[in-house]
Amino acid sequence: MRFKLFLMGAAAVLATSANATDWSGFSGTVTGGYNYSDVRGVASNAFDFGGAANYAIPDSHVNFQGAVDYSENKALRTPSDTWNTAGAMTWRDADIAVGLNGDYNSTRLYHQRLSYGSYGAFGEWYGLDGLGINPITLRLGGGGTSGTIGALNRDGGYLGAGATYYVLPQLSVTAHGSYNTFSNLHWSNFEVGAEVLPLASVPVSLSTSYVHDDIRTFGRATHSDGLMVRLALHLGNGTSLVEFDRNGPLNARTAQLPLDALTVLNRPL
Repeated sequence: MRFKLFLMGAAAVLATSANATDWSGFSGTVTGGYNYSDVRGVASNAFDFGGAANYAIPDSHVNFQGAVDYSENKALRTPSDTWNTAGAMTWRDADIAVGLNGDYNSTRLYHQRLSYGSYGAFGEWYGLDGLGINPITLRLGGGGTSGTIGALNRDGGYLGAGATYYVLPQLSVTAHGSYNTFSNLHWSNFEVGAEVLPLASVPVSLSTSYVHDDIRTFGRATHSDGLMVRLALHLGNGTSLVEFDRNGPLNARTAQLPLDALTVLNRPL
């Protein structure tokens, strides 16, 4: 009986907390993480740091967001570093969010500079809240990729979809998959993980994910399996992951090169 009452209370909190903090002005996140992956028995270690900010124009549904990230990956004693800058313009309300996004990546690998950008559109749908059931967020996005490797111009594209289910106001589980192309490189990505906000009064969450990639390039194929761990500081009003996820900077995913596999395959694109 106590467990049943607990579930009923949690559902009520979720129904009232989702989108309850529909603030105007600035919100943001500061993140840091570690990624481990294995490609053909070769370990790859990566660290990343970054931040994102969102500005919601008062008395409108229009938002602008931007992000900067830096990551360093090392496999086979071959380091590669990547700078990423991204931005998006979105229209958002309590039920949906739609937007246009773009980013630019600068990576050094095999003494070559890889500069590429992604551009596209994405959307989120927020459901089940009004039924008194735990909230869910569905995501869909896609677009094109274009850039240079050395002096050569390359093009491609990406398509991805995912879902987040909020088990409790401070606990969510997420699954996401994508298919990506860039010149002769083709890869599919799948991630599944969880995020927890241990204390509602302290806006710091911990997330972990299992990541799997299948990669094909120049007639060669491989795959990678990895684990990602990340800390995130949420800036702005809110006490739950539902509020931070839906009212702060949105996760506008775009294609990112699988540098661990490219390093192990030991040949440039």
